[in-house]
Amino acid sequence: MKPLNHAERNTRLWKFTLFYVLALALPLVASYYLFSDGSIAEENQKLKRELERTRDEQHKLLVQLDTLTSHLQRIELTDRQLRTESNDLVVGDLNKRTQDYLNAIAVTLSELRRDSTQMQFLTNKRLAHNILRDFDLFRSNRSTVDFLRQSLDKKGIDVSGKEEMAAELAQTKQLLATYQAAAANRPAPAMMSSGGGGGGSGGGGGGSARAADLQRRLQESITQVALLSDQVNFANADCLRLRSAGMSKEQRKEMLEQSRKGFVAILQNPSSEDMKASVEKMIDSIDKELGRKRGIFGYK
Repeated sequence: MKPLNHAERNTRLWKFTLFYVLALALPLVASYYLFSDGSIAEENQKLKRELERTRDEQHKLLVQLDTLTSHLQRIELTDRQLRTESNDLVVGDLNKRTQDYLNAIAVTLSELRRDSTQMQFLTNKRLAHNILRDFDLFRSNRSTVDFLRQSLDKKGIDVSGKEEMAAELAQTKQLLATYQAAAANRPAPAMMSSGGGGGGSGGGGGGSARAADLQRRLQESITQVALLSDQVNFANADCLRLRSAGMSKEQRKEMLEQSRKGFVAILQNPSSEDMKASVEKMIDSIDKELGRKRGIFGYK
């Protein structure tokens, strides 16, 4: 026995079947064209290669940064030992060890600089350049510390800070004034007769020796004053440079300019070639950070 709406049911069934097939066919056809397109697969492979290259570059950066950090930690440990060590043999061994660590840092920075030129991604390049800039500043500061330490070892001057250097400078200036007054008040040699020639020549020889000794002490005092003055000025300029690290961009630039002026003032009449070389390194480091270049006539 057939239902009365048999024809209507068949019509609606066919319509449902047709719409169901269409609804199923559309995503299937879209999926077919999507996955059969070679450009999408090629783009996917390109993205995978870029991701893999990014990971490789970041892995190299991390390895090199870990190496640099480990060398810094060893240098810090060696410096702590140097501050408390009094045995000359141990001090020499510690200094050699520190120099080895600094050489290893220089080699790692050279490798990093070479790898940064081959990097394809801007983020990794910027990170590498920041690391190179920071460690170049560290090496510049380290050369300053080594110069001051060697200078103290040679001259035998005990200076623990800026205040001690200023006090020693004032003391030396007083000594210099004393020597100058003694040299100015030295009586001129009297003309002796021929009968007292022997005694006169003896007295003249003693006066000449005393004058030569005063002149030598005066020259040593002048040299020491010049060295201490340069060290005080160097410490002041370096303090300005270090204080600029935590400031805003405008304040940092102004502070670096003031520090640079202090270093340039030392170059007008440096006390030694070592001091001149250290000051030039500091000025080059500041100019690099400020984006300046050395002029034709030197530093201004």
